[in-house]
This record gives sequence, structure tokens and C-alpha cells, in this order.
Amino acid sequence: MASKRTPRGFYALVTTLEALAAALPVLADILEQRPAPRSEVRAANRQRFIDLSISLEPESHELLERTLYEISDPSSRRYGKHLTREEAKSLLLPRQESAESVKRWLFEAGVPDDHVRDGGTLIHARLAVEHAEQLLSTRFVDGHQSVTRLAESVPTDLRGHITTIHPRLVLGDSGLGESLQSKIQTQTSDPPPDEGIAAEQDGHVDLQQCKTRITPACLRELYHMGDTYAKPHKKSLLGVAGFDGQAAQHDMLDKFLSMFARYAIGANFSTELINGGKNPQGEYYSAEANLDVQYTIAMAYKVPVRYYSTGGEDHDFIPDLDISDPKKEYIEPWLPFVSHLLELPDDQLPQVVSISYGVNEQAVPKAHAKQVCNMFGLLGTRGVSVIVSSGDTGPGVSCQSNDGTNTTKFLPSFPATCPYVTSVGATESNGPESATNFSSGGFSDYWPRPAWQEEVIGKYLTKHGKQWQGYYSPKGRGVPDVAAQGKAFLTINHGLVAPADGTSASAPVFASIVALLNDLRFQKGKPPMGFLNPWLYNIGHNGFTDITVGRSDGCLGTSYSGAPAPKIPGAGWDAVPGWDPVTGWGTPLFDSLKILACN
Repeated sequence: MASKRTPRGFYALVTTLEALAAALPVLADILEQRPAPRSEVRAANRQRFIDLSISLEPESHELLERTLYEISDPSSRRYGKHLTREEAKSLLLPRQESAESVKRWLFEAGVPDDHVRDGGTLIHARLAVEHAEQLLSTRFVDGHQSVTRLAESVPTDLRGHITTIHPRLVLGDSGLGESLQSKIQTQTSDPPPDEGIAAEQDGHVDLQQCKTRITPACLRELYHMGDTYAKPHKKSLLGVAGFDGQAAQHDMLDKFLSMFARYAIGANFSTELINGGKNPQGEYYSAEANLDVQYTIAMAYKVPVRYYSTGGEDHDFIPDLDISDPKKEYIEPWLPFVSHLLELPDDQLPQVVSISYGVNEQAVPKAHAKQVCNMFGLLGTRGVSVIVSSGDTGPGVSCQSNDGTNTTKFLPSFPATCPYVTSVGATESNGPESATNFSSGGFSDYWPRPAWQEEVIGKYLTKHGKQWQGYYSPKGRGVPDVAAQGKAFLTINHGLVAPADGTSASAPVFASIVALLNDLRFQKGKPPMGFLNPWLYNIGHNGFTDITVGRSDGCLGTSYSGAPAPKIPGAGWDAVPGWDPVTGWGTPLFDSLKILACN
């Protein structure tokens, strides 16, 4: 039976499981609905201030790619020799002429020097909304306006220097450089009363039961984790990305741990606010945030977890049949999120970041997508593993291009297609595990196949590439890289058990395993895993269970909006021996991976 899917974001996918109705208190129709789209968007207050983050064209893209690969390739002498913050920034520095030209343009436009900050790859400027509108010949609405299109509003002689401009309305009295300390929040609470489920608290795990409901105990059994918990090391930190107003609830975490992970009762998370983000406690939209936080804390127990709540909306997307109205819909504000992480001091940077959000790759302007991807690459050079859910759309939903040609094609998801992240597909059941029908995968239209994928994907395409020839880019970066369980996860949301599906569940599970591997490496004096993919495709894939059962499906003739869309009969990717574009290398075996990662 096809699973429900949210109309945007793709990954906060929550369903009701009939099999649980008799056994557990389940919240009916738990799928959280977003607020109704605004019929009218308010104009921004002309007297308020707006921050412009101006992205500069780097002098060289090759330097980042070469350096990241050398640091991440286990056969390289530079393997594991990660860079400092300043060293990483230098890989994407613009030409000196570019920075000087942009700062001169701002100065001549009357922007005071103390309202301009040179961040290397970005120049940040603060000015009144009215002033910014005059400068860029545009009108801001609720602080939003085109990102790449704003770059087209600058003088002609600057267009070769600027790739994107990202605006953000200033809220309150925040400064251009808010202190990090003021944005980190922690909360502790007393352990909740005993509400444990006996069948999973006595050390026994019924794998038959795990076919229809997933708990931390199921995952520990399936992935050979046992009772391995982190020490933890002082360097360890696991980050969870939050967008769309999702609020991670401390009391829901307490209840979840009391029911499904009693060994972790009392564990908690800190919160860091980015770009005006918030994390209020109470009755707020929280399904995705609770899922991500509850499972990272349970699976990576004792590794500190930090929730990065990022505010803002990016309305500068290229409409397609799935997400079509920039006035009412938006994509995640990737630039403020990743920019914030890159600015963190080395000792405050998470070694693993789990991201459960995304959108059709074609909906993100290519220049913007590449900039964000490059910044993920910079994180990799600093030893950060960026783990991204591959999406819940199979080969695609609307399956039509948005370039004006209306070409019928498969639609991969961003940021999973970025070659500098590790993308995670979804499986279900056990004995054997099989691919879920919603697990997104395929081949990027923006990025060519990287060197570390060349051999394995070449073999895959030789055997299976003809089936959907013409619907995908055979020379593109293949996704996903790996997979993990993604169906029937039990979470606690709004006080009740809420089953959840999606690769948004798979990503935090795999991110937790990477965090545990890092912790083991720290104990041995080794650096963190960092950018995983060269290691994964060369060595790490030997620590995975190959999934050869199941397939994805999509292109069924209807878009998310309900509009007619191209139908491709039988469209989908099959799970086959070796790497495939629905489960990647398969699902992790922790006992094998810790040997491969630590020796």
C-alpha cells in the first residue's frame, strides 16, 4: 500500500498503523498538517532592517573537491587530516577583486562600513528594507525575495562576482554577529513515571513484531548494536537539523525514553537557534523534530545531541508540478543553516549532522544548490559527516521537468544529490529487509558522477541501466549511498504514540551509528570519520547488508498538488545485488563497521 506523503518537504511522513490500534494508545490521523497557505502575503515594513548575505563566486571550485577527496580517501596520506575553520574557508575564497568590488558597491550606495562584514565566501550587509529595495530594484514581501534573481538585479559589472543574494528580515535587536552562547538552550527534567513496554524492557526483542513496528530495541537487534553505548568523548557532538517551525519537545522525549529506551531515561538535548529559529515547548508542529531527536538520543545514547532550529523560508525556487507557488510555498533556508555551522569554532562543531528535509532537485536554482553543496563540502574538510535522507518520492511524483520543455523524467531530491553528503534510503521488515516503495533514489541532473562512484555505478548501469533509459541522467551522481529502516517507527508526539514512516527516520538512525563510530575512534586517538563517501565506497560497504528485495514506485500520473502529471507505467528502481538507486549499499551492521572504521 502506498504511503502518505506530505505536500512539501517530503520527509515529515507520519501514518497511522492499524496493527497497533489494539495494542497501544495511538493518536488517530497523526499526520500533522501545515498551516493553510496564506492567501495574501504582507509587505515588509519599510523601516525595518534586512540582512543581505551576498555569495561570491569562488576563485576555484577544483581546490575544494581535490582537498576534500584527499582528506577523505583512506588510501591518501592526508586521510583524516581535517582542516581548521579558517583553512576550510580558504578553499572557496573569491578573487580579491570580487570582494573589493562588492564592498565598494555597498559603500557607494551608502551602507556604513560597520554594517558590512566580510565572511570570506559571503559578504554580509545590514540596511533598511527601503534602502535594500532601492539598491536591488525590488520589493520584499515578509522579508522574502528571489535569491538568485536578486543577484540579477545588481549592476552588470558585478554579475560575474556574485552568485546569490539571500535576504533575511532582522528580528528584535539581534546584531550582525549574535553571540553563540545566547542561542544555545538546554533543559533538564526529572525522569517520567514507569510506562515501559515489558516486551522490550527485558532484553528480548521479537523480530516478528519488529516487522510491523520499529523501536530502538528493534534497530539495535537488526543492526548488531547490542548494548554498545558511547563513553562519551569530550569531542563528540551529534547535530540534528530542524526547519519549518518544527519544535523538538523535551517532555515527549522523556515519555519516549520511558516507553522504548529505558536505558536512556534522563538523557536530553541542547538547542541552538539559527536565523531567527525557535524551539517552543507545548502544542506546536513537532512530528519531524520529535522523530529525529528521539531516535538520535536513543540510538547514539550518551553522545551529546544538539537540535539546530533554523528559522526562515526560501521562496526562491523554480516552480514545478509538485511545488508551484512561491508566494505560498517555500523550501528550506539552506544557506543560513550551513553558513552558521561553518562559522562555528572548531571545538563547537558537530562531527555528524542529520538532515531529514529536501525537495525536487530541479526546484532549487542550480547556482544556489551548488553553493550550498560546496558549503557542505567545506564542513566535510573540517571532519563533519553530513547525513541526508534521500526522500520519500521513489523515482519522482510529478515526473515532469520545469525547464519549459515539460519533459517526462525521473526527479531526484536535493540536498541528497549533493556529492558531499551521504544520502540514506529506506527499508522495511526483516528476514529479509526489503526496499520501501517510497525510498527516493536515482541520478543527479546537477552533479556528475564522482570518482569514488565510478566503478560501482558503471557496473550497475551495465546490468540495469537500459530499463529506464531516457528518464534519468546516466552520468549523474547516484543516490542513495546507504539505507536503514524507514517504516513503522514508534514515536511520541502530542502525548501519544505516533507511528512514522520516511527516509526522515532512516537518516537519524544512520547518523547515530556514525556518531558512535566517531566516539570509538576518539577513544583510540583517531579523528572523526568526516566526509564518508570515499571510505564508504572503498572499504565501508563491506559492513552493510546488501538489500536485494523490493522496489520503489512513482510517476503515477498525479502531482502533490493533485494536478495531472505524466504517468510512467511501472516506474521505479529495483533493489539488486550490489549498489542500487533505492537502497544504495544496503543497511549497516555496527559490529562490522566498528572494526572497519577503527582498525
